[in-house]
Amino acid sequence: MKRRIVDGRPGWSAPRSGLRLQRYFHDGAWAEQMRLPTENAVPLGDIDAKDAGHWCALGSLLVPYGGFLAANLQAGEIALVNGATGSFGSAAVAVALAMDARCVVATGRNEQALNELSRRFGARVRTVPMRGHEADDRARILQASAGPIDCVLDILPPAASAIQVRTAILARVVLMGGVGMLGGDGLDLPYPWMMRNCITPHGQWMYPPQAATLMAGMIRASLIDLGHFEITAFGLERTNDAVAHAAANAGPFKMTVIAPQRG
Repeated sequence: MKRRIVDGRPGWSAPRSGLRLQRYFHDGAWAEQMRLPTENAVPLGDIDAKDAGHWCALGSLLVPYGGFLAANLQAGEIALVNGATGSFGSAAVAVALAMDARCVVATGRNEQALNELSRRFGARVRTVPMRGHEADDRARILQASAGPIDCVLDILPPAASAIQVRTAILARVVLMGGVGMLGGDGLDLPYPWMMRNCITPHGQWMYPPQAATLMAGMIRASLIDLGHFEITAFGLERTNDAVAHAAANAGPFKMTVIAPQRG
């Protein structure tokens, strides 16, 4: 789920089935102008030019938002973000809070990043370090929660193990991460546990078209503060410097953007 370069062009992924489309819409967004399918162009309204870099955070926010829309997260429910210490996972915490979750249980292996989530968002975030022991980790998740967990968003990266996914299958669960995409063990779902706890799994890729408009509305209503994101901008002529900076400064709420100058 990480942004990557495919054949020298920026994109989320480039499966063989998408090559015909990619040959036509091949220029990408690192340009003063770009070509894209009309149905993928969603007007968001006017923004101040000085805030344009922060609006690039939509790319991180919309992915988990699509997951929570698919899960039908309701105000007052308790959400669990499994894999909350990466770029998408940390954004998922912000999105769940903006959608009026009662609290968010945030799991991950990076305790420093988990502590930062608590500092940034306060008592509505309950953090649980994952130590790799399925039963023990699950028990600590349940202990940290303010009540029964209603919704789980799994957004673990490909390097994570299937055990980390199984540990957090505690409610209706949306699978958006990359576990198994690079090989390794598949997700062997615990049949008795899922049956007896009435758990519903849902796979979700990205987000529906209306999500961008809804997210823009939440930002304008100050439900999501783009000020959480630390932006480092480079001119178009410094694209290589931008790529190097992004590689060396990745992490939650950090963004490297390319900002073409407008005449």
